Amino acid sequence: MLNHSLLFGICLLLLSGCYSHMNQPAEAPSALEKYGIDSAIEGIVFTADDWPQPLLGDLYLPQKNGPHPVVLMVHGGGWANRSRYDMTDISRKLARHGYAVFNVNYRFAPRYIYPAQLHDLNQALRWINDNATRYRLDITRVNTWGYSSGAHLAALLGAFDGTDDSADLPRIRAVVAGGIPSDLRKYSGSPIVMRFMGGDRHEMPERYAEASPASHISSDDPPVFLYHGKLDFLVKADQSTDYYTALRAAGIDAELYLHNWREHSTMFLFGGDAETKAIRFLNRNNGIASLAAVE
Repeated sequence: MLNHSLLFGICLLLLSGCYSHMNQPAEAPSALEKYGIDSAIEGIVFTADDWPQPLLGDLYLPQKNGPHPVVLMVHGGGWANRSRYDMTDISRKLARHGYAVFNVNYRFAPRYIYPAQLHDLNQALRWINDNATRYRLDITRVNTWGYSSGAHLAALLGAFDGTDDSADLPRIRAVVAGGIPSDLRKYSGSPIVMRFMGGDRHEMPERYAEASPASHISSDDPPVFLYHGKLDFLVKADQSTDYYTALRAAGIDAELYLHNWREHSTMFLFGGDAETKAIRFLNRNNGIASLAAVE
């Protein structure tokens, strides 16, 4: 029979191999500093009066003096379902670490196809810009965070070269993307992607390239933190690993967290360690060294 010390050692060894974290910088020890949530303002209509569909967001503010760094939070759901409420827990977690978080909805496919969702997020950025003084928001430190299709939109917003409605909007400081479909050109015949794009890859190759964050990589892109489950068969892990390699080749600050035993849903539901490392990444890129230790 194994003794307790040997069993404990085996457990530690197994746990140590559960994930890999590439390009992780050395972390200086720091004191844990957390805040309460000063307020949660729910159901804000952030779209213009003439927008095709009114869209809502929830704003979470930390209990600290501003101006606050901001995270624009984007939910998943195949660009066609789910809601911002999926991201409430991580939004509140970020607020407790000093971020103002704007957790938003966007229009759904197939009624609204790409690039409608990108324009929706530009509306959210414009709302952040227009309300910066009122809510003590630092528009020089606006970040994006998303999972799955939300990660795709969050990364695309950071990497995109601009749209007609993006003039004078805050520049994205850093991106956190979990389970990201970074290159839609890898999909052919996917009902989910075709519903979002309005057709198959072979019918519109240029449009698929335009909608792919991986095709917009340039040296001035914001830093990107990627996390993915290696057992993800809905969005395969090479969507993150290939994107990470391309980002690094372009000289962009990027980190990659891979979990060996998680698939798409479990990486989202049990991504605590990935989220912790992602918050540290945001802290480093937003000049918040005192918050490097997080739960």
